[in-house]
Amino acid sequence: MQNNNKILLAVCSTLLATSVSAASLDFRQEYKHEDETYASRIKIGGSTGPHAYSIESKQVGQPFKDLARGDNEFEYSYRYKFTDQFYIQPGMPITFGNDRTTYKPQVRIGYNLDSGLQVKLRYRHEFRQGTNETGGDNTTKSKVTGNLDYSHNGWQFGFEANYEYSHDDYARKYDEDYSNWDALVKLGYKIPNSNWRPHIEFGNVTFTNNDKSSHERQLRSRVGITYYF
Repeated sequence: MQNNNKILLAVCSTLLATSVSAASLDFRQEYKHEDETYASRIKIGGSTGPHAYSIESKQVGQPFKDLARGDNEFEYSYRYKFTDQFYIQPGMPITFGNDRTTYKPQVRIGYNLDSGLQVKLRYRHEFRQGTNETGGDNTTKSKVTGNLDYSHNGWQFGFEANYEYSHDDYARKYDEDYSNWDALVKLGYKIPNSNWRPHIEFGNVTFTNNDKSSHERQLRSRVGITYYF
């Protein structure tokens, strides 16, 4: 984990030394209503022309009481614009955990309509590698994500759906067909004459405390705020 932190610090130093044309800082708090678990995330992201990058740090546990360090993630992507509306954006998020490193090569296709509606589709293939110290298993997983986002007069509305398929017995943790899905709605508002955007999210996700044959669902609530530089 110390080596992973050194890598993240080196990346942070590189990003801070780079001329950034747009950047944001986001804090998000999450609660799963059936699991009764808390999680939080701090994320900073920026872009320089077609290059985009972000770093995030996750924590688990109840806020201000029993927080514990979670995973850290770095992501880089490059946007190819074919027209003012249509683009393709390949990228590579890398997640660093206490006993694993996960590589997530992905490609996103997006189309922006003049009405303010944005349509996005992403395919991601995850490779999780256990560390030598823990002898953790190596697993792979495919994930498809679709997004519909709409902006109007400072308001931002979003719908997202995810479908994932585990390619390994060890990684199977949802049901007998190796697959899982979730869906969520998002609402945000850019406060006029300011750099702040509060946002909320409600998702339909798997009840992870149940056994593998269960198909029960639960509500996941998220609330956060973004500051734009």
